[in-house]
Amino acid sequence: MRVRLWHPMGGFLVVFSKKEGFSIGNPFVAAFAFSPRMASPNPAVPRLSGFPEEMVAGLLPMELLFDELGDVVFFVKDVEGRYSLVNQTLADRCGGGNKGELIGRKPGGVFAEELSRHYEAQDLVVLRTGRPVLRQLELHLYPRGGTGWCLTSKWPLRDTQGRTCGLIGISRDLNAPSRRSRGYAELAAALDHIWKRYPEPLRMEDLARVAGLSLYQFQQRVQKLFQMPPLQLLHKVRVEEAVRLISASDGSLSEIAQAVGYCDQSALNKHFMKFTGITPGRFRTFILSEAVTV
Repeated sequence: MRVRLWHPMGGFLVVFSKKEGFSIGNPFVAAFAFSPRMASPNPAVPRLSGFPEEMVAGLLPMELLFDELGDVVFFVKDVEGRYSLVNQTLADRCGGGNKGELIGRKPGGVFAEELSRHYEAQDLVVLRTGRPVLRQLELHLYPRGGTGWCLTSKWPLRDTQGRTCGLIGISRDLNAPSRRSRGYAELAAALDHIWKRYPEPLRMEDLARVAGLSLYQFQQRVQKLFQMPPLQLLHKVRVEEAVRLISASDGSLSEIAQAVGYCDQSALNKHFMKFTGITPGRFRTFILSEAVTV
């Protein structure tokens, strides 16, 4: 299935495939077309230097669209991993509201060293292998203070020859559903079980039984409500509590690991690294030096 949306004044076709990424004139799943005459919102800020002209015509209007979404970070990076296009949300969170503060910089010029290494390594995988990062659950630690859970996806950008010339990505804020959300009531008993007993060994089959559902039904309904499978939700709850304890107490990391349901510090390190990109020890140092609010 292919969808073409043509601008009435003429435009260039940019094609997107969830598996392959964005490319020019490549017949994949969905297509976006924009007029080359559509202006950038702020011509004073240099954008997309080194990208094919035809691709620029398709990408600039996306900046206008994503500027309207306050809960979504949008960015384009060149083949060296430097920011080439950002939306206002990213500028507000990391650039003091000024997009120009981010353009031309790598994550190392925006985030603390402990965090930037993770982001740059993730970019490198996309740029070198062409494999996208899809719906990666992450706890973001913003350079101007504050934290937030996001689902991050990144895809390669390819020119007409199929060569990777950069990447495009979004990080969408993950807002917890309320008890009034559709579908919450039938999961309430199992979810309360997770909130209250996360330090204990919990089996997904047992949680499904608490909800009165089959394992498959339970997994599907948690995924729909929280945008993640139940096991990932359990690890999210544990890491959230670990973040709170690391920030609010001077307990040892081994003690904190056991308090949140992990058998030892090594297990805590593994899951903490997966979601934040840094170890719990480095996180403790980071929040003390950066005054991050959690």
